Amino acid sequence: MKMNKSRYIQLIHVGKGQLGWDDELYRSNLVALTKKNSCLDMSVIELNKVLEFMKSKGFKPVSNKAKGKYSPKTRDKSSHTPLDKLRQLWIAMKSRGYVRDGSDNALLNWTKSQAKRLNHNVAIERLEWLKPGMTHALIEQLKLWYKRELISDLADVLPALHELPLNNEERFKARSMPSIGQLHSCNVEWLESSIAFIGLMLGKYGEQGNGN
Repeated sequence: MKMNKSRYIQLIHVGKGQLGWDDELYRSNLVALTKKNSCLDMSVIELNKVLEFMKSKGFKPVSNKAKGKYSPKTRDKSSHTPLDKLRQLWIAMKSRGYVRDGSDNALLNWTKSQAKRLNHNVAIERLEWLKPGMTHALIEQLKLWYKRELISDLADVLPALHELPLNNEERFKARSMPSIGQLHSCNVEWLESSIAFIGLMLGKYGEQGNGN
C-alpha cells in the first residue's frame, strides 16, 4: 500500500523508539542515509530508505489489530488505582513506540529493576505487591521517561506546523502550541495533545501534497 509522507514520518518515529535510538544516534543515521537530519526535509523515497534501514536493524511495525492483545486491561474499571495509572502510562508509551512490549509482564520486568532500589535492594515479584509510595515514585519516573520521548518527537515535527497552509481555525490552534524552548515546561497531557494536533495536520496536508 502506498504511504504518504506523514505516515512514513510516524512509522520512523515508532521505529526510533522500538530500536532504542537516542536522538544523537537517530540524527546520525538520518544524515548517513540521506544527508539530512530531519524527516521533514526528506522526500518519500528518502523516508522509505530510512524505514527500510530501520527494518533491517530489527524494527517490526505492528498493526493496530494486535495491539490490545498483550496490553494490561484497565479500561473496564469504573475507578482507577495508582497501579492502573502506572499500567495506562505503560500502554501509552507502547502505543507511541517508546517501549517494545505493552504487556503486564514487560511492565513487571521494568518495575522489578526500578523498584529494587526503593525496597532495600529486595526485588518486587508482583505488581500488586508494590507499596503506595513505590507505585507513586514509579509513576513519576515513567512520566519523566515518557515526557522526554514526547519532547523529542515534538521538537522534530513542530517546525513544520507553521509551514502548513492552515485555515483560520487551525492557525488559532497552532498559535497555542508551545515553542521548542517551552516544551520542557509542559505537562504530559499538553504534549500528547500537541502531538495529536500536529499529527492530524501533517496527515491532512500530507494527503493534499502527496506528490512530494
